[in-house]
Amino acid sequence: MLLNKPEIFASLTICLSVAVSACANNDASKELEKIFAADPQLKNNPPFNQLTQTSTQNKQQPEETLKLPSDVPLEISPTPNSELLDQSEPAEISTLPPTPEGEIQPLPEVLPTPLPTPTAAALSTPTPSPPNIIPRALTPIPSESPVLKKALRDVPMRLRPYIIDLSKLGLFPQQELKSQYSPDETTILVKPQNLVSRRVYARWLVSANNKMFANNPAKNIRLARANEKQVFQDVPETDPDFAAIQGLAEAGLIPSPLSGDINVVKFRPDNFLTREDLILWKVPLDFRKPLPEATIEKVKTVWDFQDASRIDPSALRAVLADGKNDFSNIRRVFGYTRLFRPDKTVSRAEAAAILWYFGDQKDGISAQMVLESKRQS
Repeated sequence: MLLNKPEIFASLTICLSVAVSACANNDASKELEKIFAADPQLKNNPPFNQLTQTSTQNKQQPEETLKLPSDVPLEISPTPNSELLDQSEPAEISTLPPTPEGEIQPLPEVLPTPLPTPTAAALSTPTPSPPNIIPRALTPIPSESPVLKKALRDVPMRLRPYIIDLSKLGLFPQQELKSQYSPDETTILVKPQNLVSRRVYARWLVSANNKMFANNPAKNIRLARANEKQVFQDVPETDPDFAAIQGLAEAGLIPSPLSGDINVVKFRPDNFLTREDLILWKVPLDFRKPLPEATIEKVKTVWDFQDASRIDPSALRAVLADGKNDFSNIRRVFGYTRLFRPDKTVSRAEAAAILWYFGDQKDGISAQMVLESKRQS
């Protein structure tokens, strides 16, 4: 009978075990121990000894403690809006999926944190604008209104916004307007390039002031009653502008015998208005307090007018005070100039633009502000 290899190995193992057990104390067993004993030379082999010593030293050597620099704070104060992570719970850290060896896994895309959306209340809250800043952009002429374009073509571009605002405010009486306009366009001044008379400017001055300060009666100019004694010889109570002209005289806003100018007995209502009178009548309504003392030298210092000596002494105070006003009438209407030309006549558009704003940089009101207030009410 033939045996396979496993059976043969098993039989030999049994035989050897029996033989070793039987010969445990004889010379044959000692020979077997020598055969299977470890080679003593391996114990004295230098590489083996070195490896054994190194391993033993590594086990016996204490771990070295990492020391921090002395200037590192032991505790770090949290920054504003920061949060401390709980050490008992691991932080959420995104891990990269395993990739085949040699390939680089791209980092996960980090989306930016969206900004908070403004609430409806925040959007509806208007941003406060600095006080006494009067923005005035040039009012565009509606392209669909050829009549309006034609009416404004004779008005200098820089003065058009003032004329439109004052017209909407109702400064100009109906006889001063173009009758062929529609109701929305009946506010444009007739012949703005024409010269303005003294009576018309007096009428506009009283009307503009009282419309600007409609809610402040203390700043209104009182109209004269028809039965009062006339101040000027050429402005009787039957004159259509008697109430306005006499009212200005009684308020001391224009030279008259009431103000101490005993030689000014005539108003000359139909004469053309000059630049000197334009400023003399208006500036007291801007400050509503005594105007500063003025000399020709002071006016030259403020304005650098080469013709300051030609200004009437009664008008020097008004010209000087206007030069110290950030919302100067002279600058608004005439721009930069080194010649005041006190006797030069004034156009209707220039006289109207003067009345667009009352006050100074500290306290004032414009026609634009009045219109906006009416729209909001």
